[in-house]
Amino acid sequence: MSILNILFGQKRTIQNPTFIKDFSKDSLQLANLNDLLNKVSDGDKKDNIEKDIKLLKYGLDGENNVYFELKHSFLPIICLHDVRVVYEDYVAQLDFVVISNKFTCILETKKLSGNINIDQDGNFIRTIKNRYGKEYKEGIYSPVTQNKRHVDILKHLLSKELKINNMPILSLVVMANPKTIIKKYKCPAEVEKTLIKYDQIKTTLEKYQNDKSNQYDLGEKEMLDIANLLIKVNSPIEMDLITKYQISDDTYARKNDQILREELMAYRLKTSREENVKAYYIFNNNELEDIISKYPRSEEELLEVKGFGKVKVEKYGGAILSFFKQ
Repeated sequence: MSILNILFGQKRTIQNPTFIKDFSKDSLQLANLNDLLNKVSDGDKKDNIEKDIKLLKYGLDGENNVYFELKHSFLPIICLHDVRVVYEDYVAQLDFVVISNKFTCILETKKLSGNINIDQDGNFIRTIKNRYGKEYKEGIYSPVTQNKRHVDILKHLLSKELKINNMPILSLVVMANPKTIIKKYKCPAEVEKTLIKYDQIKTTLEKYQNDKSNQYDLGEKEMLDIANLLIKVNSPIEMDLITKYQISDDTYARKNDQILREELMAYRLKTSREENVKAYYIFNNNELEDIISKYPRSEEELLEVKGFGKVKVEKYGGAILSFFKQ
């Protein structure tokens, strides 16, 4: 905490929610999945990709609900979305982080279908109806326990890197599905106070901000130091979609023959002009049709095309094969 801030006060410029790392529904992962979906021909793999796209959109819709509430809270806070903290041997995926002069709060967003019941032991039981209207129950991993671990990691990070040891670091688990009913009247008090619906975000953060028993008062520089540290240790994971869905060359959808014909003819003309030779020296029309028919994915397969020996493949193979891998 800044000594100057304690003695003389510090002019505050953050009057409304300020996003240092903003939210966007146009995620890179979603774009990559949609791109892969358009290329894959295997029916089962397409079904799996479509299912994951649906789940990702569902989760993003939930996070968008939380983002809207934070953005319109009119609180003097700094916010970050989607921070993957990697520090020492610890990893924590934080959906939203809210930094106030009075506290830091981690918001774990859950857009769960069905209704949630929390028993006296803090166990989460979800009730879901199937498409025939029959109800069934299942236990789910406690998001409260999950977020408590995130809080411990953030405390450790702030203590080690910024020597911040006494700042209240709070946990909120936000249910972002407006249709979900949460039954928590039997659950432990510690769980009950951390579990809220997304439309309760503003009032809950205001309660923490106006808590007279909390004498903590962080300067804006220190608030920004926390935000910048989180940006520094943020290490997004790049999912290997090819491995996840076991994509091989023959899984990709075959490109339209006419498109291939036009692309290869354009390449042939361009190359012949660059080399100042007749176009059919690169490959003639019969060879062109054989290339399209065999749809080569490797130099070995291109060697099976009429008129293509080792020398021609070495010279033109890389460029030709690129048209079959897009």
